[in-house]
Amino acid sequence: MTITTRLEVLDPTVEPVPAHTIIARRPETLDGAVLGLLANGKANSVDLLSLVHEVLADRYDFKGVVERNKGNASRPCPSDIIEELTDKCDVVISASGD
Repeated sequence: MTITTRLEVLDPTVEPVPAHTIIARRPETLDGAVLGLLANGKANSVDLLSLVHEVLADRYDFKGVVERNKGNASRPCPSDIIEELTDKCDVVISASGD
């Protein structure tokens, strides 16, 4: 008895920005902006965002910074954190760390 198995090889590449993608408007500068930093709860995610903040703070004069940690990388961000970041921040950076 012979069993034949078919192996399908997938191409993981995609075009950089698909034509149907909607990209959020980017600010011209971060000067005067409120920066949101959202850690995903993994080890080092807070440290990574702290370093990103340091680098950006050398280039831009932020009005304020809101730092939050969603606490659990395997769960969606709680809606109260998303609402707070949406209400208070001009731009938000999220990070995953290990």
